[in-house]
Amino acid sequence: MPRRPPDALVYYLDANLDGPELVESLREAGMRCEPHRDHFAPDAADAAWIPEIASRGWVIVTRDFAIQRRPIERAAWTAAKAIVVMLRGEKLSAEDMSKILLVASADGRLDNYIAKRMPPMILYLNPDGQLRVHFGGERRGGQRKE
Repeated sequence: MPRRPPDALVYYLDANLDGPELVESLREAGMRCEPHRDHFAPDAADAAWIPEIASRGWVIVTRDFAIQRRPIERAAWTAAKAIVVMLRGEKLSAEDMSKILLVASADGRLDNYIAKRMPPMILYLNPDGQLRVHFGGERRGGQRKE
């Protein structure tokens, strides 16, 4: 019997990604997303909003690779058991980022990938739509078959 896909996740676009073009493109395609500007001031500290977003069960989407290195932000997302998707690629436009996210989320693929893993986690999402666990994200229910 096929597994029932999880309820659609909400993707939170951090302040670096919450431009109207990207938000509109994702929403038009049916992806549930929330831009940073609708919930926090543009200059809100990462350590302030990360726990709040994680407590809602939303997936954080960012291009800010420094949040995995800066001690305050790292402590915030690990303690909050946040799920972070980092978009990788050079000079990505809103259209490029939309395509990457939509390819990865087609047929519930991104939601299912996340649902099979335990937070906290950082996932890298490459321009070709490939996902890779960078930190955490151990599989639920045992070891991954190699």
